[in-house]
Amino acid sequence: MLLAVFLILISGSGIVTAAEISVQPGDSIQTAVNNATSGDEIIIKPGTYTENIVIKTDGLVVRSESGDPENTIIKARSSGAHALSVQADNVRISGFKITGTKTSYTGIQLSGCNNCIIENNKLLNNGYGIYLLSSRGSTVSNNIITNNGDYGIVLASSTGSTLSGNTVSNNNGRGVHLGTSDDNILSGNNIASNGISGLYICPRSDNNLVFNNYLVNTVNAEIKNGTGNAYSTEKTAGKNIVGGPNLGGNFWGKPDGSGFSETAPDTDGDGIADVAYSFENSIYADSLPLVYVAEKPVEGPTPVLPIANLEASLTNGHAPLSVRFTDLSENAVEREWDFDNDEKTDSIDKSTVYVYATPGTYTAKLTVSNDNGTDSKTATITVTEKNEDNLGDSGTGNNETVSNETMGAGIGSNGTGEGEVVDNGPENSEVAGDGSGNNETGDSVSEEGTGSEDGESSSGGSSHSSSSSSGGDGGSPESAKNVEAKEISQVFITNGKEVKFDFVNNATCVVSVGFDAKKTAGKTTTVVEVLKGKSSLVSNLPSDEVYEFFNIWVGNSGYASSKNIENSVICFKVEKAWMQENRIESSSIALNRYDDEKWEQLPVTILKEDNEFIYFTAESTGFSSFAITGKANTFSENVTESGSEPETRSVDQKNTKSTGLTAEMSEQVKSMSQRFEILSGITGLLSEWIEHIRDWAKF
Repeated sequence: MLLAVFLILISGSGIVTAAEISVQPGDSIQTAVNNATSGDEIIIKPGTYTENIVIKTDGLVVRSESGDPENTIIKARSSGAHALSVQADNVRISGFKITGTKTSYTGIQLSGCNNCIIENNKLLNNGYGIYLLSSRGSTVSNNIITNNGDYGIVLASSTGSTLSGNTVSNNNGRGVHLGTSDDNILSGNNIASNGISGLYICPRSDNNLVFNNYLVNTVNAEIKNGTGNAYSTEKTAGKNIVGGPNLGGNFWGKPDGSGFSETAPDTDGDGIADVAYSFENSIYADSLPLVYVAEKPVEGPTPVLPIANLEASLTNGHAPLSVRFTDLSENAVEREWDFDNDEKTDSIDKSTVYVYATPGTYTAKLTVSNDNGTDSKTATITVTEKNEDNLGDSGTGNNETVSNETMGAGIGSNGTGEGEVVDNGPENSEVAGDGSGNNETGDSVSEEGTGSEDGESSSGGSSHSSSSSSGGDGGSPESAKNVEAKEISQVFITNGKEVKFDFVNNATCVVSVGFDAKKTAGKTTTVVEVLKGKSSLVSNLPSDEVYEFFNIWVGNSGYASSKNIENSVICFKVEKAWMQENRIESSSIALNRYDDEKWEQLPVTILKEDNEFIYFTAESTGFSSFAITGKANTFSENVTESGSEPETRSVDQKNTKSTGLTAEMSEQVKSMSQRFEILSGITGLLSEWIEHIRDWAKF
């Protein structure tokens, strides 16, 4: 909810009304901008705001309430657009962490602006950090611009701007780039560890002043001449950027300590080198380069950089190929997996499984990062066609049983055991056979009875993650030996729509899984696994009698979270025969979800029943391992109040309403009678045999 507080200002021309507009998580910054007028101040409360913002109103202030970029984050919803684009004059942007653009798109862009201020922001992991295009009189100060693409700060056809107090480091290309830009001042900036160079001045950039900057890069400067540029000011008393007593030029170092300012003599100890620093292939020089005075000041701790490393369980095999990837990186805070080299993030989990459904050669890439930098590691995955010798017999008859290795739908087992031909229902539901090896989920579907495979053209796969997985290499963290049956269903997920996965082949106890989508995910697969016993992912058993253990996995890893889905409902069924055999009432049936190392009992509602099953629905906060349980009635429940005699009950079904229990008692009586008759017959035969022995002995 946007909150506006109006301020009345009196100016020489009359009364001016300005507003303070408050934006909190869940609100849109763009909506606040659209509703603002010149002079308004938009104050953003701590939180993460995922959107691309365009400002076209002059005289706005957009700032974080806390002033701390670390807790007020703007993340580009589209990486193919600027995160924050200013197309107005006299705008101030302050106190944000801005991230998420790619290639030539920028964290903050000023386009055709005059007298704008960008201060106290942190820009990282963007195509460019800050971009001034055809703008005049801008101030860019006290920002941290790090780990961006081609440029940290870039000026194009921009004049009269001041860049001061900025830290521009670890960008892939150039730290600061001036292209066709005149009359700008660069002072007091820390420009270090950039990939191509620290500073670039194009030959059509004139009358720029560069002084009192700290540059430590492998290549510090690319100076392409221009007219009237200067790389030092007059020698003036005052503390410079490296702690010396005089202002003059700039500090020119190198990461290995062999830079000009680190080795040049300073015989009079004034903090200015005895000789000028000339730029390579340029007419210019820094006539008053800075050096350390006396001894090098104590440096802070060496930045700890991330070191990317990964492990892949397999690097080649036939489609569908399931590969478990594990992040073995050091010093990493965040990670992104791209398994099929499409430049899209497939997972952010430490350990996850991805299924390559289509033959080809793929480059799996892990990118890790921390506040000091990024690193990446790749692995090549080769997926081949399935060996034709392993396919089922050709023909037009129904294949009743085939080995799980050659199941056409790619949902089989790498071990031995019997499977069944997959029947694709109206919702693309598929059923796995009862194999004893590693169950896998692929995309190819068997033609009926032909034993051949017709793979889909898409090379996409699916991934599942687990923090404590002990399963095989299949598309599930569950131990493959524990999976009795599996069924999958696919639908297209669109933001704001109800989603329902129907399991029409009745291979499991789950009838359907549904939820409301908060994020578009496209074609998505949900897998249900019925287990032979307790899941290998849980550490203890639920209370009461267990009807069935099963797992539900929805979509790629990380999708089925509260930020993407809500109002999750599971429909399941329980056999009436099981309930009758175990003396369980339908009112005691419960669905239990294993979460946070404990079982949580979910509220259950009876939906309907037929001749064989009773159908239930349960609301769940997520998807993982489940157990259906019920409470068994005991004979102690059929006594009267404490202290009274037990009630006498007839086993005649005509005279009782308790048909389930009475029928069972009647069967027990019949069974005892039959056993008694058999025992009596055996006793009679034994007596006759003894008499015969006695008669024989007389002879």
